[in-house]
Amino acid sequence: MNYSNESTAVFLINDAVRAVMCTYEDDTPVPPGTRVKNATMFKTLDPDIEVDDLVVVPTTTRHKFTVVKVVEVDVDVDFNNPTKIDWIVQRVDTSDHEKLLASEKTALRAIRSAEQRREREKLKEALMADLGDKYDNKAIEILASAGSAAPETE
Repeated sequence: MNYSNESTAVFLINDAVRAVMCTYEDDTPVPPGTRVKNATMFKTLDPDIEVDDLVVVPTTTRHKFTVVKVVEVDVDVDFNNPTKIDWIVQRVDTSDHEKLLASEKTALRAIRSAEQRREREKLKEALMADLGDKYDNKAIEILASAGSAAPETE
């Protein structure tokens, strides 16, 4: 073992430490058993981290953290590789965000439906006002029932 890489020593003393590969880039899917290009190894004590999870990791840019995607879990560690292996800060739980987006989508559907109904009612009122007595009652009945059901035929 190359003892100049202290970041791998924890793998020897704690069996709960896991090595996972993560990528910052959103690469196209790769066949199983194939390593993703530009993936970086990180270590974690979180037993629940899985492939496709998003995790926060330390960086040297901006606020010193960024989000990456897990592409491989429980990989073998090369103890002779001098590359430093950083700890994953935490897994990103996106479930609340996904619920929020679903709620927003439902609300927007309801808004569009209400706007459509409002515009339909405004148009129906305008047509009724314009038609007045120009047409017989049957035509007005057809307009009044527009959008609710097909008019009855005699």
